[in-house]
Amino acid sequence: MRQLLLLRRSLIAVRFSSYSTSSKATISHDLPNTSIPTENVDITIAGGGLVGSAMALAFASSPIFKNHKIVLLESQSKLPKVSKNQSYSNRVCALNAQSINLFEKLGTWDLMKSIRVQKVSRMQSCLLERLKQFNIEPRLNSRVKSFENEENSIRIKLQDEKINLRTGLLIAADGYQSSIREMARIPTMQWNYDQFGIVATLQLADNMPDNIVAWQRFLPTGPVACLPLSNTHSSLVWTVPKSMHKTLMNLSDEQFVDEVNKAFTSDVYKKNGIISITERLRSYWQQVIPVSSTLLQYPPVIINIQPKSRAAFPLSLLNSNQYVAPRLVLVGDSAHRIHPMAGQGVNMGFGDIVCLMKILEQAVRDGADFSSLTYLVDYERQRQLQCLARLLSIDSLNRLYSTKFSPIVALRSVGLSFVNEFSPLKKFFAKQAAYSS
Repeated sequence: MRQLLLLRRSLIAVRFSSYSTSSKATISHDLPNTSIPTENVDITIAGGGLVGSAMALAFASSPIFKNHKIVLLESQSKLPKVSKNQSYSNRVCALNAQSINLFEKLGTWDLMKSIRVQKVSRMQSCLLERLKQFNIEPRLNSRVKSFENEENSIRIKLQDEKINLRTGLLIAADGYQSSIREMARIPTMQWNYDQFGIVATLQLADNMPDNIVAWQRFLPTGPVACLPLSNTHSSLVWTVPKSMHKTLMNLSDEQFVDEVNKAFTSDVYKKNGIISITERLRSYWQQVIPVSSTLLQYPPVIINIQPKSRAAFPLSLLNSNQYVAPRLVLVGDSAHRIHPMAGQGVNMGFGDIVCLMKILEQAVRDGADFSSLTYLVDYERQRQLQCLARLLSIDSLNRLYSTKFSPIVALRSVGLSFVNEFSPLKKFFAKQAAYSS
């Protein structure tokens, strides 16, 4: 309850935030060495993952920013390659309609579809391939070691100490453990869920040409979801208590497959009393409200998991108290991290890109400095309101489905059943999930 109150308080506080223009907020202790050569650039993006690569491509493909010098820093030593023949990994994301619209605008969606868009590294490689057409190559083994605010720029010292950068705008896309956020001394609101997410690539029993349905079942231990990859494979995301994840990770592949199939089909979690209440209420509303006919479907049968695809990671919530500081912007997981049960994490990052680009392009049209805090705070206000609302809703949903209190279990079962059968309401929620981020 205390955590929910903190979220609500943060949501309200966004409307009354004050923004300091003091450069102290973005000065690190280890300042750049002025004896090292300095390269002047307009925009520096730290982090070459999905959100960072998409951010760089959004600038590169924008007619308004076509003459600006953009640098993309990537801490890894090599980048993923575009290929259809590689096996699926356990890094998968579900894109909503707004994210797809973004990729269509960036000119990468057709390439993504042609190489099975579901795999994260392939999506990233498509963005990088498109960046090459704009003569932008990520600078590998490049990590921000420190930075310092100057009068009209930020001076950056890189980890390899070969060169300094002087940039008009620094965009942090370096993940939920963002070192740039830490160096900028931006506080965060965060807590652990005492849950782990288990991921794996699943092999299906039969070739399923209609394997286009994403499955999710809410168990007392946490939600389990199955996302389609192809006619023969799907991706697993299973939320379990911290006390349970080691047991599942230590099972043999055969035993683990049995547990996954049980999680999707077993009746052991059902309570007869609650089923009786739900059926009785259904019979009442079906007499007064027209409901849509629903086709009974069954989840696919799992026969195996792809070798070495099983992994586990701790789940947590994070939201930065600020998304901007003088000449600094946080995007993606650097700004916010959400529970994976709704698959909205990376979509929220792409939503950051859409919002930020609109505001910065408008600044250039106005003849203003696009890195001015006057414009950056518009991005923060818009995204804080949207992201905090999403964080609050998903956090509440996770708590709702984690409880075993019978009256609440009965209410949520009735609610889900009603939404599933009442077509207008079902379409409303589907539209909200597809277009909001």
